[in-house]
Amino acid sequence: MIKWIIASLNIAVMLAVFLNMDVLIDWIEQKENSGFIVVFVLTVVLAAVPGIPFGLVGGLIGAKYGLLWGSVMNVAASTLAAALVYLLFRYLLNSLGTALADRNASFRRMHEFIKHHTFWALLIARIIPVMPAALINLYAGVFGLPFKIFILSTLLGKIPVMLVFAYVGANMRSGSTNWMAAVAIYCLFLLMVYAGYQWRYKRI
Repeated sequence: MIKWIIASLNIAVMLAVFLNMDVLIDWIEQKENSGFIVVFVLTVVLAAVPGIPFGLVGGLIGAKYGLLWGSVMNVAASTLAAALVYLLFRYLLNSLGTALADRNASFRRMHEFIKHHTFWALLIARIIPVMPAALINLYAGVFGLPFKIFILSTLLGKIPVMLVFAYVGANMRSGSTNWMAAVAIYCLFLLMVYAGYQWRYKRI
């Protein structure tokens, strides 16, 4: 059921963007940026809702504000959204996490591993899109992972992917095809992070 809900949200957002493309293009082309705060708050809300394709949102932000400010907004909004979701589940469902770990031995072993490698586990989960960001936020909150480590790994992990979103959006606006270089650099960055993790893990 959850998968269908998330898939439906993705389809609904993409359909809304397609149907309102002319409005979005007009907004992107406007030189007036007086609504920056409103756009930032809306971006935080969209980043916090599971199932919203934030790559699409981040691309639109990049197209509107350019590479630098688009990247700053994407990183700040998605990190703030992650923190809010973490705190929500941290204080509402923390007892549920303890109960789940106590009942399931396999889950408990996995959780113990993550607890001893929290920073690297969260950083890699953020950088390598192997699981939804909402699931990471939920897990970290429910199981009470250290907030400072969660925020630091989230911030660092979101920088490259949010930079790519903004870069692709900014270049699509100008008609450039250089966004392929950003994707290549991002893939190289992933390989470097993975190699660094493997090296660090073998030394522990």
